[in-house]
Amino acid sequence: MPPITRRHFVIASAAALLGACTSDDRDAPMGPDDGDPPLSDARFSHGVASGDPLADGVVLWTRAVPVSATDTMARVRYELAADPAFVELVGSGLVQTDAMRDWTIKIDLSGLQPDRAYYYRFRSASEMSPTGRTRTAPLGATPRLRLAFVTCSNYVAGYFHAYRRIAERRDLHAVVHLGDYIYENGADGPVRAHQPPRELLTLADYRERYAQYRADEDLQELHRQHPMIWVWDDHEVANNAWRAGAEAHDPAQEGDYATRRAAAMQAAFEWMPIRLPDAGDPARIWRGFTFGDLADLAMIDTRHYGRDQAAEPNGLFADALPVFTQSGDFADPARQLLGVPQQQWLVDRIGSGHARWQLIGNQVYFSPLKLLGSPRALGGGGLYLSNDKWDGYDPARSVLLQAMAARDNVVVLTGDAHEAYAFEITDDPNGPGYQPLTGDGAVGVEFVATSISSRGDPGQGTGITAIVERTQAQAEQLLRVSNPHLKYYQNTLNGYLLIDLSEARLQAEFWMVPQVGVRTDQQFLDRSYAVDAGRHRLQPTSTPSEPIADAPLPAP
Repeated sequence: MPPITRRHFVIASAAALLGACTSDDRDAPMGPDDGDPPLSDARFSHGVASGDPLADGVVLWTRAVPVSATDTMARVRYELAADPAFVELVGSGLVQTDAMRDWTIKIDLSGLQPDRAYYYRFRSASEMSPTGRTRTAPLGATPRLRLAFVTCSNYVAGYFHAYRRIAERRDLHAVVHLGDYIYENGADGPVRAHQPPRELLTLADYRERYAQYRADEDLQELHRQHPMIWVWDDHEVANNAWRAGAEAHDPAQEGDYATRRAAAMQAAFEWMPIRLPDAGDPARIWRGFTFGDLADLAMIDTRHYGRDQAAEPNGLFADALPVFTQSGDFADPARQLLGVPQQQWLVDRIGSGHARWQLIGNQVYFSPLKLLGSPRALGGGGLYLSNDKWDGYDPARSVLLQAMAARDNVVVLTGDAHEAYAFEITDDPNGPGYQPLTGDGAVGVEFVATSISSRGDPGQGTGITAIVERTQAQAEQLLRVSNPHLKYYQNTLNGYLLIDLSEARLQAEFWMVPQVGVRTDQQFLDRSYAVDAGRHRLQPTSTPSEPIADAPLPAP
């Protein structure tokens, strides 16, 4: 497939910015200035959002839809303040949008103070948006950092109240979304129905689906309260995607895949509060963030940028049991998951990062997961379970393992699985170089967040899924026989992952909601682990981390 070009992809992520946050406009009045063009009569039906926080800047987002169907443009004013009452106004300006951007607005502000809460809103001639709260990244010495990691929010599978529980946490620096923010399928689910009621193929389809998800009140509240750092997985385009196609895309029935992918990516950049990392390469989303001297975060793309098509399982019973060994195509060093440019960028970032902790936001689980484990020296390491994950691209994983082995405190944060895992990262979990009781021989740790809703509730599964659900109590023990580096496994619940960092240690907390088929305000801590700096051992903990005092949250 040829690369996506500007002909395929209109870069619509940045609305025309008519005013900027500068010292010259900090005393701007709350309405239009004399001589300013008038504001439009527009609605803010999809709330507000912010994202991609830097120490001196952040992206603000809204959607301003004209009240009149005949209007071809919407002009509104944004306002930024240091307090939720907007007494201490920091900046304001005019911005405009049109149907070419699906009426979305994004403003990339700069010149802000580090590690500070800011409040923002948008004003039209007839309406005021909700007040959003955002936060810039810290700079320099940073004693603590708290991040929530989320993934896999299938609208039809359940309600998004796990998002609401995160929104209620006042002390987060950011929410990191690891992908599958939307789902592209048209199927109804046990809880809600998708709009449009069909598989997404066109730009209009993807825009309508984003609009449906962003109308959800729990997701709106999450965006209103916290900045988001997001990267796509496969369902933002099509299931089990790779760089030139997708398992769920049939060109004979669904047309050119490059056109479909370009439409999906355009809608994503319109609707998500992120920067376009490279205007010359619209398919690139991988990028990095720094949180003072405490943490570097690399957000990578394991789906669309460099991934080769998954190799076919090579076991003796591949049709009935699709396991595989690290031989044949699976051992080909030329096969890529990240692609050479992204892989080199990540290796360089791991090696040169100055922060205490090196975090990697990743879509598919990095650690080996086996049905049958054996040392690599005895024939490749056993039978592996998923050719879609890093196990299916073992030589590419080995490159990153070498980079991890050269430094301490590397943490991989993963989505996609609809299950929760905690691993000690090692190339050969069944070999003599790794000691599962002490963590010696590990080169990092990995935490896999369960889904926001995609797992559904227990009892909804059919076939193999139903069998797995009935044996969940034994599943962790069974997996750990072949996977001694696996310290935690939960495959029935939805929720999110909370990471609390200090110079001395990291604490990872797996928070769950009891069900997603009906609305609930309940959540509970299912499991928690601590990792001491300089070690790669997962130690169970019994209590959640202490909250960090922070600025108040704005009222809904």
